[in-house]
Amino acid sequence: MNQLTKELFEKCKKYILEKGRPLEQHLFINYFVKPCELDIINDLKKYQNTDGGFGNGIESDFTLPYSSPMATSIGLRYLSRYDNQNEAILMIKKAIAYLENTYVPERKGWFAVPREVNDFPHAPWWNYDEEKGMTIIDKYWGNPSAELIGYLYKYREYVANLDVDNILEYAINNINSREVFESQHEIYCYIDLYHTLPKKLADRLEGTLEKAIRQLANTHVDEWEDYVPKPLDFIDNPNKTYGIDEESINTNLDYYIDNIKKNNIIIPTWAWNDYEEQWKIAKVEWTALITLNGLCILDKFNRIEK
Repeated sequence: MNQLTKELFEKCKKYILEKGRPLEQHLFINYFVKPCELDIINDLKKYQNTDGGFGNGIESDFTLPYSSPMATSIGLRYLSRYDNQNEAILMIKKAIAYLENTYVPERKGWFAVPREVNDFPHAPWWNYDEEKGMTIIDKYWGNPSAELIGYLYKYREYVANLDVDNILEYAINNINSREVFESQHEIYCYIDLYHTLPKKLADRLEGTLEKAIRQLANTHVDEWEDYVPKPLDFIDNPNKTYGIDEESINTNLDYYIDNIKKNNIIIPTWAWNDYEEQWKIAKVEWTALITLNGLCILDKFNRIEK
């Protein structure tokens, strides 16, 4: 079995700890070295605004300092892992209040980012279309609304004004009514929702998620240098593979290892083609994050040399 050598692991570690943001550095340390949950929570405080939402470039492809539902989904994704800590709960409560204040009833969810995103460096797919009143991302309802509804459900004791059960029912029916799936990012958000739900509710999503992932997961290795959804993009651990076959998973694990052998890191497969100086910064941030995510998935599948 192809494994990542200790030497290559150390090279990845060096990059993350020297080039990554403090958030990614502490995420690495917490996973591979020793617990440092409070450090991660303190890092996240730098991205949370006084209105409870997250911004300030927590998502490296847009630098909008103001709060947005999309950035808040990322903040809550991390905080939900450490909700055994009182500091995390305080931040979660504020974020839930922000989500209630920005909820769009006629959409039964949220728009990803406000129009002010255009005033700051960002990737082209985050450009707010004034005519349509949204970004191209918002074509797919579930990104980030499905994920955010999961956090409302998980932390419903802090929800004051929204009917969580009604909104959740809409989210489940929204995806289950479809036969064709076009956005991997929307499915990532539904996977996050799936993981927040009790089994009885999660079971209602499982078949549709497997169908969507069969449609979207690209198994052609020769295309993986482009920005395509690979099998492991849908999988967080070996215990939940959504019907993806073992051969595809192993091929993807080998690809990560070969990629690190080639570059000593995992490099983003996309670029902004605009705001060149800011993209240089974002590329380094993304490289640290996706290298970290690659190491974590390799570790979970026992593909790192002990």
